[in-house]
Amino acid sequence: MPVLEFEIFTLHPPHTPSSPVVKSNLSNAVKVLTAASGHPFSLLTQIESPNIVYLIGAWDSVSAHKAFLVSAENQKLLADAEGVLGVHDMYNVEMDTSALPLGAPVVSIVRLHVKPGMKKGFDACLGKVSGMLTQVTGGWETVGGRRIDEAGKEEGGGELLFFTGWESLAQHEELRRSGSFNQYTEIKEFLEKLEIRHALKYEV
Repeated sequence: MPVLEFEIFTLHPPHTPSSPVVKSNLSNAVKVLTAASGHPFSLLTQIESPNIVYLIGAWDSVSAHKAFLVSAENQKLLADAEGVLGVHDMYNVEMDTSALPLGAPVVSIVRLHVKPGMKKGFDACLGKVSGMLTQVTGGWETVGGRRIDEAGKEEGGGELLFFTGWESLAQHEELRRSGSFNQYTEIKEFLEKLEIRHALKYEV
């Protein structure tokens, strides 16, 4: 099964997502990565901080991704992006990339850092609440997986990444205010850190 590439770019001021040089850089990156990996790549812009851009795609294996990172093609992409955008974070995730809800009007991106030794309890709690999301998202998928290159993985902790599709930001906010969301918040006792962001498809 292919592995997910999850990459976070930060745009350097005064550049914004609408800047021609940003669009040119990111459009070229998507073309190069798609050709190199044989899998489609997509871009999302964060709603909370629009100067954060997510790059999401897949590779046949972690080793295939690592081989690309040291390639001349990637070095050219990095050189072209200098002064325009920078890589804030990048890693691979064990995930069913074919089910990603990237066609949804809004995509929530949830990063969960599980406490060491708490994986079993976390998985049990997640299993109880995962069905709830599917019932309220309007049919959009929730897809998640574990970060592969994570130091805490051996101790049963580490980072997990989840994507959920929504009809609107308001739909997700309404769920978070509802009483039914209380069951979902039980998962926090197993976490060191929880980050929830929302994103829109970025057309280049």
